[in-house]
Amino acid sequence: MSTQLVERMAVEIDGDGDAVVMIHGLGGTSNTFTPQMSAYGGRFRVVRPDLPGSGRTKASGALSIQGFAERIVAMAGALGIERAHLVAHSMGTIVCQHIAAEHAAFVRSMVLFGPFPEPPEPARQGLRDRAAAAHPV
Repeated sequence: MSTQLVERMAVEIDGDGDAVVMIHGLGGTSNTFTPQMSAYGGRFRVVRPDLPGSGRTKASGALSIQGFAERIVAMAGALGIERAHLVAHSMGTIVCQHIAAEHAAFVRSMVLFGPFPEPPEPARQGLRDRAAAAHPV
């Protein structure tokens, strides 16, 4: 495993083969997917970034789902990844949906844990509160 700074994000990279990009949820980090790493057994090139404002990646400017999606695609390009399997949890699933909508040719497949297109109105304030706690302004 190596940890690199790519597109201003801390990124863990393991293995060789087809690329699998794993995107964590709100308040998570690349470590969210550590328990799954043994299942890949080096057969894939697993790329696990800490999204801006999470883990070892500092936020620079406003944070947005679209911004996260753009950073993931830019990170992949910087690593020479033209197509990837996307694996995501919670908020990361929304990022994946944006990537698929804007960069369909990039996406080989998606595995989404706890997906939702957008939170229902009653849940939005709770998510805003959680986001503020995860990334105080």
